[in-house]
Amino acid sequence: MGIQAWFIILGVGAMMLIVLDGKRGKSTQRIAGLSDRLQHLSAVNASPTRSEPLEEVPPLETADATGVEAALAPPLSGSRIGAATRIAGKVIADEPVHIKGHVTGTVIAPNHTVSVTATGYVTSYVEGSGVEIDGHVVGTLKANTKATLLARAHIQGVIEAPRLACMPGAWLQVEVAEQDRRNRPKVAMVS
Repeated sequence: MGIQAWFIILGVGAMMLIVLDGKRGKSTQRIAGLSDRLQHLSAVNASPTRSEPLEEVPPLETADATGVEAALAPPLSGSRIGAATRIAGKVIADEPVHIKGHVTGTVIAPNHTVSVTATGYVTSYVEGSGVEIDGHVVGTLKANTKATLLARAHIQGVIEAPRLACMPGAWLQVEVAEQDRRNRPKVAMVS
């Protein structure tokens, strides 16, 4: 190998070291910033009289111009079914469920919100305290408090909810049933 090849190899090696050191430096700065913030917050909380207000947590930056993304912001806790995930069977959760992938079967979270994003696809049955749909649902959709159908929703089947909100652009081929006080479904509209 000639001298020029050695210089190229050394140059590439030096560039790799510079890039790796830069990444290490950024992560070190991030960790140092977090530890400084934690020390500041613990000092504020430890003082018997607070002379300065507590810091506010910045809001999530998920809203777009129409506010659709804000309605389907990922839950801070709960189950998340990713876009590359396919589930065949039952999903029963005692926490919020956020679906970006495909579920063939049943999704039940009777005390929490179930949300299906634009990439989400659920066939068979969806039940939640509140249900927010921006993707595809084929089958029965049951909301115990409110069903919200966003602009990209594509629903086929039955919707059963005491309250229904439908944004312009949603595609529906459903039978809508409203629960009365005795939990007997009343058919409100068929389209």
